[in-house]
Amino acid sequence: MELHECHLDKDKEDKFDYIEIRPISDAHIGDPYFKDDLLQNDIDWIKEKDNRFTLLGGDILNTATTHSVSDTYENTMTPHQELKYARELFKPIKDKVLCSVQGNHEARISRNDGVDLAEELAISLDTFYKKEGLTLKVKFGKRKSNQKPQVYTIYVSHGFTGSRLVGGKANRLAKLQKIVTTDCYIIGHSHQKISFSQSIFYPDLRNNKMTQKKQTFINIGAYLEWDGYAQEKAYTPSDLGTVTLRLYGGKKKTEVIS
Repeated sequence: MELHECHLDKDKEDKFDYIEIRPISDAHIGDPYFKDDLLQNDIDWIKEKDNRFTLLGGDILNTATTHSVSDTYENTMTPHQELKYARELFKPIKDKVLCSVQGNHEARISRNDGVDLAEELAISLDTFYKKEGLTLKVKFGKRKSNQKPQVYTIYVSHGFTGSRLVGGKANRLAKLQKIVTTDCYIIGHSHQKISFSQSIFYPDLRNNKMTQKKQTFINIGAYLEWDGYAQEKAYTPSDLGTVTLRLYGGKKKTEVIS
């Protein structure tokens, strides 16, 4: 598993009191029900302030092919056109994309033809890419205790679950804690906005004590209207859009803002 570090205000005289990360996943650019205006609003919001960032959680492109469930004849763009469109869409915030992973839709072409369009998008945005997932180390601000940067860790992957029920999706999200221990976990795939927190204890060997650690779990929604294939398969409508993760610099504190 890869660890990637981002020092977000390293060259800034005024350190961030907090940062806000609005993760984007499951846009499905090219799908006839893609909510272009909703995604554009989120990109505009991220662009508006220096302390706002994003990460790409996969399925940014729909990539309908003759081998896929999605109907290639209904898709509004070819996979190549989707890539070009996404490049222009995210270009104004390319310096704010902290990392990127592959989704199962981009994996269709990667698996069948050996071309990873999610990686091509990441290269054009000059952002760190790991198709399976990664742990992000984020540094910014000043701790009140020692004036050193505050540090958070975030595990990011596209996610995978066959459950149609909210409880099943939440259980799958919570199981990530058994793979890696981080401050936050962010996945997508299930088109359901879910967020919750729980705590664990871990031994602090340097200070010879047990320390409580809060962990925040986030599942991102999607940018798709409900119709077509989703109606045919009797899927529940997607939770539209995403949530905002706020991380504080002075003291270790996380908040999820809907």
